[in-house]
Amino acid sequence: MKFLLLLVLGLFSCTHNYNTKVFNDYNVAETQDDPVYHSVAHVIVLDKEKNIRSGGTAFAIQNVNNNTYFVSVHHLCLMRGKDVKLLPLPAKENLRRPFDGRVVYTSEQDDMCIIRAYDTGVQFVAMKFAQSNPLPGDKVFTIGAPSGAFPTKTDGYVVGHDLLGMVPDVTDHKQKLVTSVPVFQGNSGGPVYNESFEVVGMLSASHRRYSHSSLAIHYESILKHLEVYFKKDFI
Repeated sequence: MKFLLLLVLGLFSCTHNYNTKVFNDYNVAETQDDPVYHSVAHVIVLDKEKNIRSGGTAFAIQNVNNNTYFVSVHHLCLMRGKDVKLLPLPAKENLRRPFDGRVVYTSEQDDMCIIRAYDTGVQFVAMKFAQSNPLPGDKVFTIGAPSGAFPTKTDGYVVGHDLLGMVPDVTDHKQKLVTSVPVFQGNSGGPVYNESFEVVGMLSASHRRYSHSSLAIHYESILKHLEVYFKKDFI
């Protein structure tokens, strides 16, 4: 069984030629073909003196009363009440209007948080969640801000769930998703989405044993927390 798992990783991770398009290489036509460009934001977390502390990625999940709610990772947000800035897709001449935001919910256990961005209008398009579990070999994508280069799009494949040295969660065996999407600092919080532009997970970390693979929070785990915060179903 262990050999089979390693074989799966080799097929969908080691031999994959990554397709990465960095921020100065994307074009308007591509952003029209992939609506996720209009759903993601570069998140800048501020300290008490309003200075930049760290940066990552978030994606929109709902627009309410001229505000947009985003999902990101706890290890970026750290605590409820944190002030953040959210930067959208660059416009002409790389100009971007920063939006003010605040962390309104966190879960350290599942490494996720919810951010409310203010006065966003129709700037961001809310993403939809998948209605069926991703399978090993499924093509997936992410758009994020590795090393601050936003938006950077990268693809990969689903490898499996809670495999390769990870300890399964007996209460939710789909809590983590293993993919061959490479991640760097700034990718955390980016959506892992399928060819139908549906969220199947959220990037959280690189794999401890296989640094060329990444770990993502399974979409069902994300929905669980959204239901707690919003008291409704987001599928």
